[in-house]
Amino acid sequence: MPTAYHLVHYRRFDAGQFDLRGATLESLCRSALDVVNEVQVTLWQRAQDRLFELSTAPGRQLLLNKVADLSSAVFGELCLVQASNLQALLELSASKVQLSNITTAEIFDLTERFAPDGSQFVRGMAYWLAIGDNLFFVKTHSMTSEYLHEYIKWLIRNVEPLRTTAFLFQLKAEFDKSQFSGDIGEIRSLRVSGKMSPQFSVSPPRTDASPRVVDTVRTVADKIAEFAQAVPVVEALFGKPKAESLLKSLGKDEYLTVEAAVKVRGRRTAESRAKLRDIASDLADLTEGKVQVEGKDGKVSDGDAILRTRMPFTLAREGSNLLEFDNVADQPQEVYNRFVKDGKIKAQ
Repeated sequence: MPTAYHLVHYRRFDAGQFDLRGATLESLCRSALDVVNEVQVTLWQRAQDRLFELSTAPGRQLLLNKVADLSSAVFGELCLVQASNLQALLELSASKVQLSNITTAEIFDLTERFAPDGSQFVRGMAYWLAIGDNLFFVKTHSMTSEYLHEYIKWLIRNVEPLRTTAFLFQLKAEFDKSQFSGDIGEIRSLRVSGKMSPQFSVSPPRTDASPRVVDTVRTVADKIAEFAQAVPVVEALFGKPKAESLLKSLGKDEYLTVEAAVKVRGRRTAESRAKLRDIASDLADLTEGKVQVEGKDGKVSDGDAILRTRMPFTLAREGSNLLEFDNVADQPQEVYNRFVKDGKIKAQ
């Protein structure tokens, strides 16, 4: 069977201070799908009622298409669909066209088509698996983790004990706050960029005891000027409160510089390492810019803890963009078992 490699993304469900009475993300999804309508038919049996209109993307909907209770987990296939849109097509019938006063060229016709009656274009997909409070997913094309978050929030909204509350939860990319919950090891680099801004990074230096060349500034005066110039850039990048807390955490031999990147340099302290992890964790949920955090055992990009192990998935057919449902249900469970064994997450 043809296969393709995809990254498996990881998030941890966090209800904050809200009392879920022992419920997990897995059990909430199962309970939501068990809800019956007036004729006692569950949501498992009602595909049309699993269609969710995206308020943030008019004209686009999310459909939980195939969905299965695996006993040990809940697994689903989420489709991003768009009904009222045109699809560009290249018609392979050549014709000669005069494109300017000078140029006559042979071209293929480029046309646009609406989806056939009774169908919609699929713009992206996510295959997701909830085990306890652990969420694993593989996404394709225009699907985002924010869309998956929105759908899960909509799906579980009518489940007790959430029915009468404005329940807000997080799908968190956890860092080294404990030995569990998605620890990606010591953070090696943190990069933030926006559409119109230059790209900056925070990169801790090597911490091994081997000899190495350490960048230094020429004089104390240069160091003070360099540090002073770095502070407003860091404030603009992280926000004033986070910038102030990072500055307070620096040891006497640490300082900030601004070059092509923003870096923490000098001999590291435990406090500054912890503060960098905290800032990186907060930035993992940033949506207005591109965020990438890389550690020893994984990385976080655009808010998703991406496991370093690339998993092979069976394709529906040669050249297909669709993954084979049973196989894609198995692979995230393999990742889950591996991360439990390695002590990255707790078994649930």
